[in-house]
Formats: sequence, C-alpha cells, structure tokens
Amino acid sequence: MPSVTLEQQPPSEEAVHRRSHRERRVLLILLLAFIAASVASWRLLLPDIPAGAPGSITERDKREIAQMCRRYTIHFAVDRLRRGDFGWFTHSTRVLFQQRIDRFIDDHDGTYRIYVVVYDQKELDGFYAWSRHQVTKTNGHWKILRSY
Repeated sequence: MPSVTLEQQPPSEEAVHRRSHRERRVLLILLLAFIAASVASWRLLLPDIPAGAPGSITERDKREIAQMCRRYTIHFAVDRLRRGDFGWFTHSTRVLFQQRIDRFIDDHDGTYRIYVVVYDQKELDGFYAWSRHQVTKTNGHWKILRSY
C-alpha cells in the first residue's frame, strides 16, 4: 500500500467551507465598495446649475432638477441601446458625464426652460446643445413637461 503524504490528500470539507466563506466575504466587500463608489460618483457628476438661476429656486430644487436631467440622459441612452443603436448609446453615455445646465429661464407661468449643453472646444460656440426641457413643479416635485 503506497503511503499518501499530506500534500496529496484532498482538502477536508472544513477547509473547503472556510475558503468558500472567505471568497464570499471578499466578493461582498468588493460589491459594497463598488456600490459606495457609484453613489459617490453619482453625486459628484450631477450637472452644474448656473449661478443665474431664478431666485425663487432653492438649492434642493436645483439638485432635483440636475438629477432629473441626468435621469433623462440615462433613459435616452438605455432606449438607444434597446433599439440597437450603439453609436448613439456610446455618445450619450459620454455626454452623461460632461453635460452642464447652461441656461435656466423662468417663463413666468410656473414653468421653466432648462438648456443642457456639453462644452466642446471643437465647436464654434465652444459647446453644443444636448437637450432642452420645459419643467414645472407639481406636488412638490419637478416634472419634465416636454423635451426638444
């Protein structure tokens, strides 16, 4: 009968269980770190609100409008991906991180016009218009009435 050394023996069930548990723990920590980084970058990448926004708009309103513009671009990108238009999908995902609110105009009827642009030195004016929204505040939250 050949002698079996410790190195040749299969690992015990307890050793396999410990290794599996350790791998799950590391995977969970990496997942939580990714989620935390995503949330932090989401807050940092919101479109800037211009200083010339109407005085009746609070900081909370400005943040909500910026998030609404970000969600609009995300929905646009996902819609293009669903349609199989990968060129527009990649373009809109790049714009997602570069868009800025350029103008914020009060229409004096309870609605506001928001002009979202992407600054680009290659353009003649130094930017190109990405989206325009007409928004209103309904039941305490901002809603897009129409985009063009």
